[in-house]
Amino acid sequence: MNIKQARAAMSHPALCGLSRQHLGELIEELAPRWEARCESVRRERRRGARRRDAGAGPKYEPVFTDRVLATLVHLRTGLSHEALAVICEVGSSTIGRAINEIRPLSAEPPR
Repeated sequence: MNIKQARAAMSHPALCGLSRQHLGELIEELAPRWEARCESVRRERRRGARRRDAGAGPKYEPVFTDRVLATLVHLRTGLSHEALAVICEVGSSTIGRAINEIRPLSAEPPR
């Protein structure tokens, strides 16, 4: 199963618990918060301003949308990190990290 098929399967309302429209709205709402949080962590780690151009350096895998989907499917179905890792073709620790990044964002009140 490739990532596009996995994304399509996980975004089905039976697995994630949201209609595709609501899922899109949730992703639009959470994306700026996630990016701000990531940049804040990076800024702390660098102890200052960016040294390279935006986009340089390692890429986040899985992408934000896949992180949200994995979190929703995990919370709704109780699938283990290992099972989600097989579906997303990443390591189980990556799934755990993704869930731990997304859960606090969904608990924050909307802006």
